[in-house]
Amino acid sequence: MTMTKNNSLLRPLWQRMFGQAWVLNLVLFVLLGAWRAYGILGPETESVRQLILLGFLLMWFLPFIFFSKSGRQTMGFKKVERPIWLLWGPLLGATASLVAFAVGFLLYGRNENNWFITISEQYLIGDLISQLPMPVLIAMFTIPAMTFSPIGEEFFFRGMIHESVRAHWSERVAILVNALAFGGVHLLHYGITRDASGWHFLLVPGSLWMLLMMGTSWLFTLCRRRSGSIWPAVVAHSVFNLVMNLTIFLILL
Repeated sequence: MTMTKNNSLLRPLWQRMFGQAWVLNLVLFVLLGAWRAYGILGPETESVRQLILLGFLLMWFLPFIFFSKSGRQTMGFKKVERPIWLLWGPLLGATASLVAFAVGFLLYGRNENNWFITISEQYLIGDLISQLPMPVLIAMFTIPAMTFSPIGEEFFFRGMIHESVRAHWSERVAILVNALAFGGVHLLHYGITRDASGWHFLLVPGSLWMLLMMGTSWLFTLCRRRSGSIWPAVVAHSVFNLVMNLTIFLILL
């Protein structure tokens, strides 16, 4: 892979500053990871939790800020070449979510070792359960979950990270790196904890959760590669979050 092809992913300014797209994305991954870590593991207040959604929203704009037009096309900002994947994507997203739910429920039931239980606690639902009808409550938390993170994370992980690594190394390395990055950042939602005694890692359930997220990442990558577009991956991710929230609100809580 030539340097020219790799650099063409970036706008000229960022190309001059960072040299290679993967270097830029490494910096962005660290900064966004720190942002999300504070939003999840920082003070349990509504304003701090809103930082998570703001981080996802920021991801929406990263390809337009840092990538060139040809770079965005390379990462899948184009028409779906195989529309059948607009059907396969949701099916794979729903299946992945049901598998994550089933594994967590069978192993850990409704206790805090179940990753979906821990994720639901990050919503800060609190007294809202008794104050609002269940359909309203589900919509309040599910509509943002189906829009903010699916768009932001697919643009960043399956788009920017994947293409910058693929351009410098290979497709296989890109699939692995984007899966590791995606699984690793989701340890902030479950697996890594912080209390008065310091930071902790839930070795067995945390590792299992990361593997599930890496497998889910592979499915989203499959949607993008087979369809020729980022949008089926976005839809798959959106349906994953929809099914996750439905299992949380209708079964676990």
